[in-house]
Amino acid sequence: MPNWEPDANPFPEGKIKRISDLSYVGELKFTRHAKVHLDRPPRSLWQLTGDFGASMTVHPIEGAPYSLTITAPRGLYTDLASVPKALWFVVGPIGKHLEISILHDYLYMAWTDHREDALRQDWRFADKMFAAGMKVSGVNWLQRTLMYLAVHSCIGWGVFKSKSYTLEERMNGWLPHLEENHGRED
Repeated sequence: MPNWEPDANPFPEGKIKRISDLSYVGELKFTRHAKVHLDRPPRSLWQLTGDFGASMTVHPIEGAPYSLTITAPRGLYTDLASVPKALWFVVGPIGKHLEISILHDYLYMAWTDHREDALRQDWRFADKMFAAGMKVSGVNWLQRTLMYLAVHSCIGWGVFKSKSYTLEERMNGWLPHLEENHGRED
């Protein structure tokens, strides 16, 4: 299998005011693995079986608005929406927020292939995209606010910047799991 290589940097250059006109590109397709042997987190059982993305208009603080498409790659592992079990009574891992949650998780890993250190402007962009996507997807105001506050907190920043691996390293380990039987016994 050929090595996976990252696409162009998905983050806008500079600070942004807002995101508008977000729409999903493609169909969200994933599989749940019955048994996966991963040495490092995330120990998620769900894996994208095709690319999935969103297109949007980015409104920078300086300059003209422009179109941007973010694509989470086939093979990416996900825990769906990263909600601790103790909070599932408020919002679970599956719901109207699912699509944007997966793209948000992708951005929380993607910076590792483009920068030595995490940048707060990239984290802010990921969180603004998350908020825009939840609104477009019809997530109610209370859930939207709670989820945004959770990711856009010191805890969210800590998760964003604490990657001990690059996405490229992870993808090269994850893609073989999509092969036939991917290590499962018959």
